[in-house]
Amino acid sequence: MRNNKTVKKILVINTKYLGDLIVCTPALRALKKSFSNSSISILVRQEYKEVLTGNPNVDEIIPFDFSIKKIYGLERLKLEWQFVRYLRRQKFDAVISLQSGDRYAQWSFLTGAKIRVAPKKQNMSFLLTEKVEVYEDTISYLNYYLKIAEAFGAVADGQQTEFHLDENFRNRSETFNSEHNFSNDNRIVGIHVGASEPTKIWPLENFENLIEKLLTDHKAKIVLFVGPAEKKIAERFSQIQNSRIIIADTSGSIQQLAWLINLCRLFIANDSGARHIAAALNVPSITLFPDDKISCWKFYEELSNQHFIIGKRNMSNPANMFLDSIDVDTVYEKVKEIISK
Repeated sequence: MRNNKTVKKILVINTKYLGDLIVCTPALRALKKSFSNSSISILVRQEYKEVLTGNPNVDEIIPFDFSIKKIYGLERLKLEWQFVRYLRRQKFDAVISLQSGDRYAQWSFLTGAKIRVAPKKQNMSFLLTEKVEVYEDTISYLNYYLKIAEAFGAVADGQQTEFHLDENFRNRSETFNSEHNFSNDNRIVGIHVGASEPTKIWPLENFENLIEKLLTDHKAKIVLFVGPAEKKIAERFSQIQNSRIIIADTSGSIQQLAWLINLCRLFIANDSGARHIAAALNVPSITLFPDDKISCWKFYEELSNQHFIIGKRNMSNPANMFLDSIDVDTVYEKVKEIISK
């Protein structure tokens, strides 16, 4: 076991996206509990800094603006070097990178930290002091992140993910609730129609048909979540004139998205970061899920009310790729089963 007293400052690197940040929270919790005397900082993409706001296992969030990639030449090198110098001034004792990559191996080394832990399979692994035998897409990402933390000396205390609601956003949630006359009698069903890849998106006509079926339940209200990537996709839904279909534009804040998901009786989504928020908040969910990602991304349990309906990626037409082989009736029957509980 590594000496808790000698490691005073730990930097964790995870510059992946929304889902990955939520899925790594059990690893962060294991680190904080095992190294309770240490300060833990985490380096994330600037646009995702809200994901870990209020997390008690994180003492500092360090955002990095990846728009630097749009800058070329010496100016970009100068900006990145300034960022590395900032990290170096923090005098970290250890750096734990939860992802492989030359940039992160270099940053780890240049911080001056004596302990540098990361996955073994990368070009610059010679800059690491501890190389972890763990490989992406071979195990669940929950275990992937935990194994890296355990290689540093952390002891896992479970796999429950976490998302902490920032009280600064409570008023927005309550205002939304009031504006749309939600009551305890309502069955609020949240639907998130987007995903990071077209082959993970269930066809929109299927969502439309599902919504029609859901509206036969007169207590149901449908909240359609629209983020930056879904605005165009959701335009066709905004044309539907029905007071029980509510468009929620959450493009401005991940915390706002989370507060509204927390209002839902049930959340239905493609395989996207939003479904990880629902799982972390213990909101019952149905994920429409591609069959080729089961081993690494299907790790929530139906016992926890996180349900999966599996489909296949249809790539037969590059101009119109989508998630296929999931019929509307199957999803609707699952919705009725969950809501009836």
